[in-house]
Amino acid sequence: MKKAWLWMALLAGCDDAPPGAGRPSGGHGHAAPHGGALVELGDHVAQVEIVVDGKKMTAYVLDGHAEKAVRIEQKELVVHAVPRGAGAPIQARLVAVGSALSGEKPGDTSQFEGAFDGPKAWDGLIEAVRVKGLDFKSVKFRYPEGSE
Repeated sequence: MKKAWLWMALLAGCDDAPPGAGRPSGGHGHAAPHGGALVELGDHVAQVEIVVDGKKMTAYVLDGHAEKAVRIEQKELVVHAVPRGAGAPIQARLVAVGSALSGEKPGDTSQFEGAFDGPKAWDGLIEAVRVKGLDFKSVKFRYPEGSE
């Protein structure tokens, strides 16, 4: 009986995260550490968390379980937002941000920021991001739901 329970726990995988920000209810997912929308890259390779606060967008590159920052070499991320309903598409250019606290700097960072004056709900696309030696292009997601 104990073996069956252990196998069930192992097969359940990451479903132990509670529903909430960055996770659709009832589905597989992880909690977004900054309260944003999680965008999965590959099969648990990494996550990009998109946070919109006022007229600012921040993207955090995280590990596959959205628990730890993952530094990448890019100096910018480009995010396209298409409003649901009426409105023109918006392009947000997010530049790499350094942090004296973590030692991160542009070209070796996990955080990107830029201006964003858009709607509260939109369909998004990350043009390209390279994480852990893998390239991800035209990554689609929905904001604020995420892609998980």
